[in-house]
Amino acid sequence: MRGIRLSDRVLIAGQTGKGKTTLARYLVDGLQPVRTIVFDPKGELEFPDVAPCRSPDELAAAMRDPLIHYIPASFDRDQLEEACEIVWNTPGPYISWIDETSEVSTPGFCPAGLRLGVTQGRQGRKMVLAVTQRLAEIHPVFRSQAEHIIIFTPAPIELDLKTVAGHVRREARELDAELSSLHAEHGDFSHLWHVRDTDELRRCAPLPAPAQLSRHQSASTAAAEDPSESAACEDSDSASAPS
Repeated sequence: MRGIRLSDRVLIAGQTGKGKTTLARYLVDGLQPVRTIVFDPKGELEFPDVAPCRSPDELAAAMRDPLIHYIPASFDRDQLEEACEIVWNTPGPYISWIDETSEVSTPGFCPAGLRLGVTQGRQGRKMVLAVTQRLAEIHPVFRSQAEHIIIFTPAPIELDLKTVAGHVRREARELDAELSSLHAEHGDFSHLWHVRDTDELRRCAPLPAPAQLSRHQSASTAAAEDPSESAACEDSDSASAPS
């Protein structure tokens, strides 16, 4: 999608069933071909013809594959640390997609390999795509390092709004008003997209169903079909940065 590079960190937040995974698939497909490593803590994602890995050893054996689907058999911190270290030590470029970030991190804990990927992976083109239901329940490194923060409607709870407001350079009440206005106009699955470099706050309508996408869609094809290049996603005129 427009303006997202393999060196970027992207944070996607929203309630269950409101479009986070659909958008994540769009982003991944739009950047192909590139190795993609999916951390799927809840085991809810499906990738045809890809057998899930369930231990760090299985993950290590699969790291040469173009798509790696990792479903942790345990949330033991030692195993999370080992799995994330394997990913960090893998040369880029790749996309590390964490499907539910609050399952592998907390406000006070993030596996060292994952944290290194977020803070130091840009030069190696190691993209981190973090997805979460709760912005306040993940490690702050995902918010502070994100070049793109995308928040789905309806608006999250007040604590999450207050937690993320400073990172999108808006006040919580202003962000709440933007999300409420967008939801009233486009309903569920619409989202605000903040771009850190330009301080844009884009208002994005719902995306088409992910079944329309191909896993091996080329980056050039994705750019030509990208709904964010049309009226589906526009800069917000009312959401200016606070003085």
